[in-house]
Amino acid sequence: MEQVAAADATAFREYFLKSIERRQYSAQARSAMITLYRFRDPSSAYGAYTYRRNDSLEPVTIGSFGCASSDKALIVVGDLLLDVEPAAAPAGTEPAPGKKSAKLNRPSDDDLRQLAKSLNKVADHSPFPWIGQHLPEQGLVHRSEHYVLGPRTLSQFVPLGTDDWMGYDYSAETILARYHVGDKDEILLLTAYPTQQIAADKFDKMLRRFTFDPPGAVPANQTVLFGKRSSALIAIVYGATSQQAANKLLDQVQYETQVTWDEPKQSYTEPSFNIMIVQAFMGTGAIMVLAIAAGIGFGGLRLLFKILLPNKVFDREKQIEILQLGISSKPINAKDF
Repeated sequence: MEQVAAADATAFREYFLKSIERRQYSAQARSAMITLYRFRDPSSAYGAYTYRRNDSLEPVTIGSFGCASSDKALIVVGDLLLDVEPAAAPAGTEPAPGKKSAKLNRPSDDDLRQLAKSLNKVADHSPFPWIGQHLPEQGLVHRSEHYVLGPRTLSQFVPLGTDDWMGYDYSAETILARYHVGDKDEILLLTAYPTQQIAADKFDKMLRRFTFDPPGAVPANQTVLFGKRSSALIAIVYGATSQQAANKLLDQVQYETQVTWDEPKQSYTEPSFNIMIVQAFMGTGAIMVLAIAAGIGFGGLRLLFKILLPNKVFDREKQIEILQLGISSKPINAKDF
């Protein structure tokens, strides 16, 4: 795994890479090397996609996310990341001596769509990160977005240290992008935390560690950050020349937490008076039928025992003694039992 991922191995570990498969495919004179990365979830796959994407790759409508050039393609399908590159021509198809070899091209978009469609059946389809929706559009340098889940990956875009000062051990997630503000580029980082309390604690530690929001212009050769916290989201601007320039980005970031509580609903409605009367008569009738059936059943059972087992169950006057108080004028006869 380390050999295949090469220089990206450290970053891919922070994106929770689970497995790598690499195969070479050939059709006629065309050959492609396809590497399939499987990550923990679609968010991790999307993050690795943004990490490997560069300015030479244009967006393509393949898979969940895709970009390609004439000789390379990156495609996200759920929790899977496809890296497609042309391979050397198959044996027996080399050009004749004295002729130039044809330029190696990747497989066509149609072929890649078929491949993505087949992988879609086995991919994880849980949601992709939502945090990118809060990136402002004004001034955004397209294809500069990077989704980050670890400190070492973050340090490659924002050199502020390789330790976990952002708080990824607390399940933080960051989306960063480059913005063209005035005549200079700035980097906006948006980091979401599971709770407002974690965000407040991390932001307080950042304020003590870095220089935040200094008045006036930023001194030369000094790292200065501008930022704010909105509920469980922290927005930081890196590389701004002044607080006014940074606020042009920060003021566009709007975020709020909404807590909802779904209570159980009662769908029972009281029946009308006419229905209740009819149901009362029906219930009374059912009880009467049950009583008649029970009486007939008991009488039939007693008669059956008298025929089959005479003087064994019911007619046992010699075995039954009854204490009588003599209150009634008619003595109780044991035969009745």
